[in-house]
Amino acid sequence: MAEKIGRYCVVSDNIYEDNSGVRVQLVYATRTAKLLFVIPQVADALRAGRLDVISPGTRAALRDAQVVVPDGQDELTEILDRNRSAARDRSLVQFILLPTSYCNMGCSYCGQEHVRGGLTADHRDRVRARVLRAIRLPTTEGVRVDWFGSEPMMGYAIIRDLARDFVRVADEEGVAYASEIVTNGYLLNHRNLDALIRECRVSRFYITLDGPPEIHDVHRPLKSGNGSFWKIVRTVRAALDNADYRDVVFEFRTNVDVHNQDSLPRYIDLMAELGFARPNVFFSLARVRPWGNDVSAIELAGKDYAERELDWLRLINEHGLPYMRMPTLAKRITCPAVKATSELISGTGKIFSCTDHPLVPQTELTAALGHISQDDLPIFRPAGEFDGWYDEVEQGKSWCRDCVFLPTCGGSCPKAWHEGNPPCPSYKYNVQGRLDLAAERIGLRPVPAG
Repeated sequence: MAEKIGRYCVVSDNIYEDNSGVRVQLVYATRTAKLLFVIPQVADALRAGRLDVISPGTRAALRDAQVVVPDGQDELTEILDRNRSAARDRSLVQFILLPTSYCNMGCSYCGQEHVRGGLTADHRDRVRARVLRAIRLPTTEGVRVDWFGSEPMMGYAIIRDLARDFVRVADEEGVAYASEIVTNGYLLNHRNLDALIRECRVSRFYITLDGPPEIHDVHRPLKSGNGSFWKIVRTVRAALDNADYRDVVFEFRTNVDVHNQDSLPRYIDLMAELGFARPNVFFSLARVRPWGNDVSAIELAGKDYAERELDWLRLINEHGLPYMRMPTLAKRITCPAVKATSELISGTGKIFSCTDHPLVPQTELTAALGHISQDDLPIFRPAGEFDGWYDEVEQGKSWCRDCVFLPTCGGSCPKAWHEGNPPCPSYKYNVQGRLDLAAERIGLRPVPAG
């Protein structure tokens, strides 16, 4: 069968060598998110489109990574059809639940409006019934329940109450159950952390730290006026010493803007000194972006951020802290907003497809797809604004159609595209530096030019 070199790969600019003098280059295959090592002659052939000079063995490896594809294949259509199929798949169901509309922090870059009060008993029962009905569907093979906010731990009792039934029924039905929580971490302690892990089966905690303590406590102030950094860090650090939690992932996320960017080296040094270089800890950075609000005064430009990010990633790399050099999985589902069997139920009882919509004053009023109190709700949420996202990509309504990173990015955020604010990931702009870090991790160093 005739073959060609596909369009979805990135070849490192640098040549690398090890201590024995062996020289290689890196190829990142975005359709499969695989990183391959090839000799420089193969790298040159890939750039030149010369499949005929690549040996059969190497060609087989490239074929497996979908760098080499059938000659007549329309790769864009293949990717979008794969993603459409995943978006329509009813075997995997996801619920993102906000057990409260209140948050104990007052972060300046947050676009949400927080009000006290959780779901009423009636609403809670309706949420329970809706999730359990989806679990019991004969088509359901797996369910994921994520706890989101505002601050979900303000509704901790609701989480335990609901999760108890979700876990029990999933087990009875033979349905795989998974759960994650996005939390500021301040209300976590040994007791409730243990209950979330053992009873509620939360296996990943996303916790935001925006710098060293003196910066974080100003960037993410508690409404009480107290600091939160050390309480969060001590709780998670103690949990890492519990062997029963070795499969639970704690991801520290840092939202970066003009106010905290210069403090990141100190933060990274501190987290390393405190012993967070553990296999079940993960570090991620993200520039502050609009969330229904105007952050133009503090937002970093995408390319400028990507350039600075490389310095921070190098420091993370030097300390041995786990982070994402390049995506390791192709993204079949861009986000929950594009999947028919994913929905978010707000603390107000409204149902949304997009996680940016609840508790933001304008979209809370205009973007809801239904309400949990409706007796005529369909089994899966009504159609949302972004259900046709992959058709929009195909039609060229974003530049994702022509981007080499489409298979790993998926367009990042359809909502941002609709708002005219392209959300391209930083690795689009600093991929070569990230490939250098991937090479460095296994003891390879760039060959000096000339």
